[in-house]
Amino acid sequence: MAREARAEIRQKFAENEAQYQDLRTEILYCLKKALSAPDSVKIHSITARVKSLDSFLEKIDRKSYTSPFDQSEDLVGARIVCLFLADLSNIQRILHETFEVISEEDKVNEGDASSFGYMSHHYICRLSSTHSGPRYDAIKRINFEIQVRTILMDAWANISHYLAYKNEESIPGDLVRDFHALSGLLYVADRQFQSLNRDAAHSAAQAEKEVFQSEEIQSSAINTDTVSALFRRQYPDRPHVGEKQIAEFITELAWIDLYDLRELADILRDNYAGALDYEKEYPPGRDADGIFGDVGLARTALAIHSPTYAMRKYHKRAFQGHSKFRKKSDGQK
Repeated sequence: MAREARAEIRQKFAENEAQYQDLRTEILYCLKKALSAPDSVKIHSITARVKSLDSFLEKIDRKSYTSPFDQSEDLVGARIVCLFLADLSNIQRILHETFEVISEEDKVNEGDASSFGYMSHHYICRLSSTHSGPRYDAIKRINFEIQVRTILMDAWANISHYLAYKNEESIPGDLVRDFHALSGLLYVADRQFQSLNRDAAHSAAQAEKEVFQSEEIQSSAINTDTVSALFRRQYPDRPHVGEKQIAEFITELAWIDLYDLRELADILRDNYAGALDYEKEYPPGRDADGIFGDVGLARTALAIHSPTYAMRKYHKRAFQGHSKFRKKSDGQK
């Protein structure tokens, strides 16, 4: 590229950079808003950037652009990293609802399976017609790119970029097979994660049917899904504190060799009144609005039932003065 042309590009880029930054901010706002809806997909990360001048100049030379500001559609770009393969189609729908999608490229399903390179979905977009008014006049006709990947696709892209192999021809011959094998392993792993996610949803649905909706709780294994359903059944008016604390609670049940859901349900039911009395006498802090969440109430009931559990969990601090904390063996009623 001639020195004069390069200087002209530098000047125009500097003149437009504030608009690119405004567009980046708007894209990021729109994506976070659209993808944070309660019924949206779970997102690992959303980032956006304005291409650096040096990177822009390098691309102009590499692509032999004659009208670089019109031909380069990724001066402003965003990247969405999701968890599962199935999320890609949901994000596709959301992008079409949020922006004007000019073109899209599916490098996951439509690319050459044997070729080197990372997989992702690429979208060239503009702000939609809803972005009207003086605030958007300078940025609404600028094209931008959105890349969508799973976590494993993103890992492959970042590692291969770090190794500086831009295409298959640049890989040393003795490493080509390893690169293909690793790329294939990550693709298979992505599919397995998707399968696990589908199986986990099925497990939760089964627990809903067999525990929450059933007339009587039967003997069954204790896991996060069955305990969550049990808590919603026995503590419908209590805040659900989340799966992480439920998983910790399940670990604690092993302290007293409690592994059956029906036995746990009986203990929580038999000690429910005592747990409520304890809550009135020793309400939790301000952030809890004076009531326990479902796990907290279950722990209270379990501590009343089992001194062994109470001493291991609380070291007597919370329960030693309470009338419901009776000095008895765990086997006594």
